[in-house]
Amino acid sequence: MFQSKIKVEISTLQCNKHFGNPYIQIKIDKGCNGIERLMCSECIADQRGVYNVMSIVEASERIQNLKSQQQQQILDFIKSQKQMLEKLREKTNSLQSKIYELFSSLNQKFDDYSVELDNLVAEYNCCDLLKEINFLFESPNQIIYQQFLIDSERIQIMNRIYSSKVNNLTLTLKSIIADWNVQNEFDEKFNQISTQINNNRIDKNHSILTKISEIKQQQSCWAIAFNKSNSIMAAGCEENIKIWNFQDKKLIDSGITLKGHSDYVQCLVFSKYHDWFVSGGLDEKIICWNQINTKKWQENQFLNTGQGIIQCLILTQAEDQIISSHDSKIKVWNLNIECNIISFKQSLDMHKQTVQSICVNENSTFLISSASDNKIILWSKKSSQEWSYQCTINKITNDCGNRVSFISNSAFVWQQEKQGILHIFNFENGEFIEKPELKVKLKSENKQDRTLLFPSIFNKKKNIFIQKHHKYVYILKKDNENQLLINGDPIYCESKFNYGTITNDGNYLVIWNLESRSFNVYQIN
Repeated sequence: MFQSKIKVEISTLQCNKHFGNPYIQIKIDKGCNGIERLMCSECIADQRGVYNVMSIVEASERIQNLKSQQQQQILDFIKSQKQMLEKLREKTNSLQSKIYELFSSLNQKFDDYSVELDNLVAEYNCCDLLKEINFLFESPNQIIYQQFLIDSERIQIMNRIYSSKVNNLTLTLKSIIADWNVQNEFDEKFNQISTQINNNRIDKNHSILTKISEIKQQQSCWAIAFNKSNSIMAAGCEENIKIWNFQDKKLIDSGITLKGHSDYVQCLVFSKYHDWFVSGGLDEKIICWNQINTKKWQENQFLNTGQGIIQCLILTQAEDQIISSHDSKIKVWNLNIECNIISFKQSLDMHKQTVQSICVNENSTFLISSASDNKIILWSKKSSQEWSYQCTINKITNDCGNRVSFISNSAFVWQQEKQGILHIFNFENGEFIEKPELKVKLKSENKQDRTLLFPSIFNKKKNIFIQKHHKYVYILKKDNENQLLINGDPIYCESKFNYGTITNDGNYLVIWNLESRSFNVYQIN
C-alpha cells in the first residue's frame, strides 16, 4: 500500500485567534469549511454548544490512509489499462509472426503436393512382371492411353484437395491482413475501458458471466465439444484432437492426443447417450471415436469421403444419422453407434455454392441449410429416413449467412454474414416466415465476420442462445415469443478467429481465440 504525504505539516498549523496556539482538534460536523474546522485549546474553551470533534492527529492519519487507498485504487485501474495497451503492442508485434506462419503453411502444402506428384512418378520405377505380362498382347498405345486417363484423374483429385487447402489458408491470410487496423484496435481497447468503468458502477451480483480460469493452448482450436456428463472436453488442435478433463470448474490436460486426421479438425460432436464422438476436417475425413477407459480412446470407423472439406457436422436427436456439408453438397449418413457402422444414405444437392451452416430441429423433422449462394433451404423428413427438398425460404435481406440454429422445433435464427444482425423465422401455416419485429442487432453490427467458426448454440435447459460475431460472443435469453434479448455485455475475444461451446447443462462456456492462444472458461450465472 502506498502512503500519501500531507502537504501541510501539523506542527506548522497555529491558531490566528489565540496567539499562535497549536490546533489540537477538528470539527467534523457540516456547516463549516477548511480552517474554520480547526480548534486550539482556547477555541475549545470558548466554544458553545455540542459538536462532533476529532483530534488533529487522528484526522491527519485518516486523510493519509484515505488518499493512499484512492491512490492504490487508481494505480490498480491504470495497471489494467496499461495491460490493454501492452496487448495492442503485442498484437502488432505478433502480426508478422502470424503471417510468416501462414506463409510457411502454404509452402508446406506446396511441398506436400510436390512429394505426392514425385511419388506418382516413382510408382513407375519398378513393376510386377507377373502382372504386366498380361498386357503384352494389347496395343502399347492403348495401354499408355488408358494409364494416362488413370493418372490424370488422380492428379485432378490432388488438384481439388490441395486447392481447397491452399484456398482456406489464403482466405485466412487475406482476412487477417484486411481486418487488422490499428485505429480500430485502439478504439476497441478503449471501449473495453468504458465497459469496465460501467461494470464497476453496477452490482456485480447481476453479472451473467464470471471468468473462472484461463489455460494456454498454443495450437489452433477450431472445434470443441463436451461429453454427455460434462466431465470431458475434446478439442481439435490443428490436425489432432486433445482430450481434457473438466473437474471442479477447471480444465485439466489428460495427456491424451488422438491422431487420425491429416489436416485441421473443423467439427466435433459428442453423443448425448454414449462415450463416443465424431470428428470431421479439412482432410475430407469423418472419424468416429469410442472411449475404452479413462486413459484410452479408440478410432472406430474411418471414412475418407472424398467429397470436399467438411465445415459442418451434426448428429440427429436420435443419433441415427450424421449430416455433413462438403463444399456445395450436404451428405446424409446412416449411423449405428453400438455396432460402429456408418453407411452413406443420400446427397442433398440444391445449393450452388459453399454450404456454410446446417441445423436440425429437435424432432428431426426439419433440416435448414444456409450457403454462400444467399439461399436458405428447408429440407423435411417424414416417416422414412429420407430427406427431401421442401422449399427455398424467403428472406428480407439479400445476404448469405454464416450461422443458422433452431431455437425451438418451429423457429430458427439466421445470422447475416456481412452484418451482425440476427433474423428470426417462425413456422406458420406450413412455412417458415421471417419476423422482422424480432430481429436483433449485435454490438459489432457493421462488422463483417467472414469466418465459419463457432456455430450458434441454443441450450434448451437454460433457454439461452450463444452467438458469435466478429470479435464478440453474446449470450441471449429467449422468451416465450421467440424473442432473443441480449443478456449482459458481450465477451470481447481480441480476435475474430475464436471458437467456443457450452456444457450440456448450460453452466459453463469455453472459448479459444487466436490472439491469446488460450482457453477461457466462464461460468454462466
